[in-house]
Amino acid sequence: MNNNSNGRGPNDARPFNLHLRLPPLPRSARTGREALAALAAFHDVASSDVEGLTFALGEALANAIEHADCNSEIEVSLTIDARTIVATVQDRGCGFDHTPTDTLPFPAVNAEGGRGFPIMQRCTDFFEVRSLPGDGTVVTLGRHRRDSLEGRSLGGFKPRR
Repeated sequence: MNNNSNGRGPNDARPFNLHLRLPPLPRSARTGREALAALAAFHDVASSDVEGLTFALGEALANAIEHADCNSEIEVSLTIDARTIVATVQDRGCGFDHTPTDTLPFPAVNAEGGRGFPIMQRCTDFFEVRSLPGDGTVVTLGRHRRDSLEGRSLGGFKPRR
C-alpha cells in the first residue's frame, strides 16, 4: 500500500518535476529559489548539492527579469532524480545572438554588470544557454548529486547502475 500523497512508492527512482510560471517581477527570483530549496528538502537532497544551484537559479531569474524586455511569464522547470538536480529558466523576451560556450571571465571590479553567466557557470556542474534574437532565452543549470555519489540517503531514490 502506498501512503504517499504523490502516488509514488518509497523506492521510486523516477525523476520528479516541478513547473512554475512566474511574472517578470523581482520577487519571482525569490519564489524560484524557495521552490527549489523546498523541493530539494522534500526529497532529502543534501544542502551541499543544492546551495550553488539555488544561487545560480536566482541569477538566471534575475537576468530574465532584467534583460528579457517583455511582460510574458518566465517558465521555470525543476527536476530532481537520483543523480542530478536541474533547473531550466525560459523567457519569451528579446533574446541575443551570442551564447556563451566557454568559461566566461568575470568583468572588471568596477564594471556594473556582466557577472550573471560567470556566476552561474561557477555554481553549477553543467550550464547551457540557448538564445535567438526575438525568440527568448533558455538557461539550463544543473548539479550532480554528491549525496548519491557518496552513498548517503537519497530520499527514497536508488541510483541507477
